[in-house]
Amino acid sequence: MPATLTDLLADLPILRRSGDTAVAIRRITADSRTVQPGDLFVALRGQTFDGHQYIPEALANGAAAVVCQQPPAGETGPAAMVVVENSHRALGMLASAWYGHPSQQLRLIGVTGTDGKTTTTLLTAAILRSAGRRVGHCTTVDIDDGRSRQLNQVGFTTPQAMGLQRLLREMVDNGVEIAVVEVSSHALATGRVEGCEFDLAVFTNLSPEHLDFHHTLEEYRAEKLRLFQSLGQRRTKPWQPLGVVNADDPSAGHFIASCQVALLFGIDQPARVRAREIICSPQGSRFLLETPMGSVVVQTALLGRFNVRNWLAAAATTLVCGVGPGDVAKATASVRPVPGRMEAVDGGQPFSVYVDFAHTPQGLTAALETLGEIHRGRAIAVFGHAGRRDTHHRRDLVAAARPRCDLFILTMDDPYDEDPAAILAEMRAAALELGCQEGSDFLCVPDRREAFREAFRHARKGDAVLLAGRGHERSIPLAGGSLPFHDPTVALELLSELGYAGALDNQEREV
Repeated sequence: MPATLTDLLADLPILRRSGDTAVAIRRITADSRTVQPGDLFVALRGQTFDGHQYIPEALANGAAAVVCQQPPAGETGPAAMVVVENSHRALGMLASAWYGHPSQQLRLIGVTGTDGKTTTTLLTAAILRSAGRRVGHCTTVDIDDGRSRQLNQVGFTTPQAMGLQRLLREMVDNGVEIAVVEVSSHALATGRVEGCEFDLAVFTNLSPEHLDFHHTLEEYRAEKLRLFQSLGQRRTKPWQPLGVVNADDPSAGHFIASCQVALLFGIDQPARVRAREIICSPQGSRFLLETPMGSVVVQTALLGRFNVRNWLAAAATTLVCGVGPGDVAKATASVRPVPGRMEAVDGGQPFSVYVDFAHTPQGLTAALETLGEIHRGRAIAVFGHAGRRDTHHRRDLVAAARPRCDLFILTMDDPYDEDPAAILAEMRAAALELGCQEGSDFLCVPDRREAFREAFRHARKGDAVLLAGRGHERSIPLAGGSLPFHDPTVALELLSELGYAGALDNQEREV
């Protein structure tokens, strides 16, 4: 979508500029290695690299212009040089301008929080579709551009700025009326959603997470609040911006105060959208949905009280879009459990097996409490902790499992470039410090496949096994590459090896 640099800079706060800003731009990139003549190079500062040191390479490759926070010393040739306060946020705004500001041409809903973002996003989209709306969505699991639905293979919950704006443009071109986007704290902190005009911001919950990146809970929350604060910025659309907030979360007040108007949902605290008469079972949940527009009984295949809250978040959001409570109940017929979110694995075994993405202490607590609600047998959990994440979670995950499991098995999660044996040793030490007895309360099985096998060997009729931490993911990232590994598929393979009837048929359907 060719444009001049002047066009792209129209809404961008600029500290200073030099050179010909009327120059035509062929493409925008933040990778100096891919720069070709006529490109705009945006120099980004990251945690482990600084794109500013590659400005000379970009110029040598023919960049027509550079956007940066600090221009290089010396001659830059004919290229235009634009200095901004924050290159990441500048890239978000440039991407929006490049694709013709697509978020101004549809109703945009952003869902943020620590847990429940994916499910809430998908439920919101499902309710709107059930009511006849043209909807697109973007989640950690998959992406729907209004024409086709595909797995999310970009490696981020929220795509990078250029990818996100390209997706929104495709949605607009495909006739989408409403887009629902899962918005991570990283996306907010690094400006990926800058340039997006959100109409609704949804807050699911908050617990300490990504503190290796955000450093403190307060900083983490402040990044989440950016989504709500953006609702009060320049408006080009007719709808009143509104925040949808989980009243049951201790941080609710911060999010309510960050937007002009808020609609509350909840179970335990006063809210305009509430759930009563909740009944949870291994087949799903049933509850009475109460809204300002009336009440309706909702019967869903999704498990546990935490998913009831996700339904409440989605119901509150869609009510704002003109959808009635009856449409919420109607949507349950088309909604199946989200892949990797309390996903049941049925290989004909006499015990229950669930795969869940729970990788935070709060998420693991919710998943195990759900098992306690719907099963009378023992609970067995298999989990580890990913590399490059908050190391204090390694103890907190063990602390979450200890009172809620009859047995937990510590194993490998996604180590990235960390030593998986060292991560496991930290978690084992935490378990011993918390008074757990190795061999009876917990086991350490480094190989994830063997950990699953060990859990199934220990499980008896009526027990429940939780395979936690990785959910829908299909490979384990290691220092030297990646290992193909899809928890539900591996579980079915092992159940078949153990001789349970039906496991092979279910495995074929999964593949």
